[in-house]
Amino acid sequence: MQFLNSIIEETTLETALSNFYDLPGPISCKFIRRCFNDHYIVAVGSKQFILRVYINNKSYISCINDIHFELDFLEYLYSYKQPVIPPIKSKNNQNLTFLKFNNETRYLALFPYAKGSPINENLNISQSINLGEIIAKLHFYSNNFKSQFSRYSLDVRRLVEQPLQTIEEYCRLFSFGNLSFFRGYSRFLIHSIKNIPIDDETYGMVHGDPNPSNFYFSNDDGFSLFDFDHCAFGYRIHDLAVIRLSFPEKVYKTVLRGYEQIRRLKNAERDCINIYSDILLIKKFSDIYNMLDITGADERKKQFITQNAYNTLKNIVS
Repeated sequence: MQFLNSIIEETTLETALSNFYDLPGPISCKFIRRCFNDHYIVAVGSKQFILRVYINNKSYISCINDIHFELDFLEYLYSYKQPVIPPIKSKNNQNLTFLKFNNETRYLALFPYAKGSPINENLNISQSINLGEIIAKLHFYSNNFKSQFSRYSLDVRRLVEQPLQTIEEYCRLFSFGNLSFFRGYSRFLIHSIKNIPIDDETYGMVHGDPNPSNFYFSNDDGFSLFDFDHCAFGYRIHDLAVIRLSFPEKVYKTVLRGYEQIRRLKNAERDCINIYSDILLIKKFSDIYNMLDITGADERKKQFITQNAYNTLKNIVS
């Protein structure tokens, strides 16, 4: 089987960028990491940019419209002075370009390099409150966002049912057994999130993955928020649950305080954040399995992830 999504050579991208974008001077491109997309640092003179090359066939991206939606959403938030990083327009005034590589189409988006530097998980009180306010304002302003393009929703199927089905399939493949021990708790998870009332405050666009790696901070400019690849329609506590899992408890509680200075959570939301955190621990494995499949990972890697998934479920119910 031929696996696509190969990492594109830097020289190929340098040529493409010079054709697509109005960038003066010689262009230098350096691969930095593969996660759910491939990322490169682009240097043009003294200026730096980030190039994203989208990985194809991700389970949560059905077609190019999903990518257009994400980039339009970034431009919309930026127009309301939210601290996000919008895409740079090409010579043809497009926020997304593409090239043919290894018999497939790869989509590219170029972004300014965020001001400041990476953050760690130990934010101070002022930073934590400010981060909570940023997430709340992102939720607030997104209510009026409209797009001609589509984006997926984080419903019960995507959050719980599909990930558990995938984990169970791999558990059987690698002889870990079934997930009968988790059936009762999975029903509890579904029941809990269905109890959250759905309105413009509790449900709408979310960033999807506001973990520390998706923020930069500058003393002069504050936070910059980027990587909206997982943005979706969903429960607003999704972003708060990601923060709960990604930061120390003290920081999380202060972020929550900052959030509620902008929007007070309903009791049902507040009560469900810890439960939703368990949901996210489960859901991440469906994304990981998908990435292993579309990038051609070997069986040993899949077996390792399956062991991790099985242990995670056991720990949740213990």
